[in-house]
Amino acid sequence: MLLTLIFAAAVSGAICFVAQPLARALGVMDIPDGRRKLHERPTPEVGGIAIGIPTIMVLSFLAVTTPFTPLFASIALGTAGCLILGFLDDRQHVRPLYRLLASVAVVAVAVWMTPAQQVGFFRFSFLDVALFPTPWLAAGFTVLCVVGLQNAVNMADGKNGLAVGLLLTWALLLLGYAPPHLLPALVAVIAALAVVFAFNINGTVFLGDAGTYGVSVTVALLALHTYSVSFPELHADVVALWLLVPVADALRLMVARVIAGHSPFSPDRRHLHHVLQAAFPAWPSGARLGLYLGMVALPGVLAIPFADLTLLWAALALVAYAAVLVARAPQARLNQQTLASRPQG
Repeated sequence: MLLTLIFAAAVSGAICFVAQPLARALGVMDIPDGRRKLHERPTPEVGGIAIGIPTIMVLSFLAVTTPFTPLFASIALGTAGCLILGFLDDRQHVRPLYRLLASVAVVAVAVWMTPAQQVGFFRFSFLDVALFPTPWLAAGFTVLCVVGLQNAVNMADGKNGLAVGLLLTWALLLLGYAPPHLLPALVAVIAALAVVFAFNINGTVFLGDAGTYGVSVTVALLALHTYSVSFPELHADVVALWLLVPVADALRLMVARVIAGHSPFSPDRRHLHHVLQAAFPAWPSGARLGLYLGMVALPGVLAIPFADLTLLWAALALVAYAAVLVARAPQARLNQQTLASRPQG
């Protein structure tokens, strides 16, 4: 286990240390445009590669050295397929519909390779019986969940440390429930995420779509297998609780965009991290990041000793989320008034 951690951290760190020349060679430098991309200088988008490469290597090793070959092979395939898809989008923008269809295809193959990863039952903390969907519904729901999380992470990726922090938070929460045979893979993911987080928090390296697409699928597939094995302790509502705030924000944005007559995948600056910046402009950037990650992590941490109160923790998380949206309103009106009062021309 320690060797796995050291190996993943070393490979990830080596990629991050050569991020500038590597990104130029691969054509994945993120250039600021003064509109949506407001970072100060061109930044290498190799964070996803720095996480994905050691993760795929460890998964491939486990696939050939353990009895769980289909499991680790399917996670490696899903990670690699979506990592490549995100890399292509980083190099040259891929139309949202094509990205969506490709993601669905890759995830569907990964889920098909290991049927045990499908959400074949729902075990909730507040119900005495489990619910069993039909096989086709289980497979479709599983693909929907993975691709939905993938897009939620992609939408959240707009602030240093945020997307990496979310993925790292979920991976750490999984540690408390994962079966022993999954721990080496999970430790590798955590080690690589921690290294990239250290580079990303300072804006040295960006995650890129390779990261948001590839690594989110890795974490999602690891979570699905953990749930299928550890369901007596890890209930479906606890997993939903972990993902509640980012997924709720993604759904809010998609609905708002459709109502406004835009594509649900069109970019804007109304994500939760933008809302936090508008609501608390005097706060340091790190404090706003901590608030966002705290809104995600705290309900999951509370669910560890008090798993029978997940509905309460979910309600409190949604109240906190709504309070941030409300807190932004006065500042947004002030900004509009300031702009309106400026002389034109």
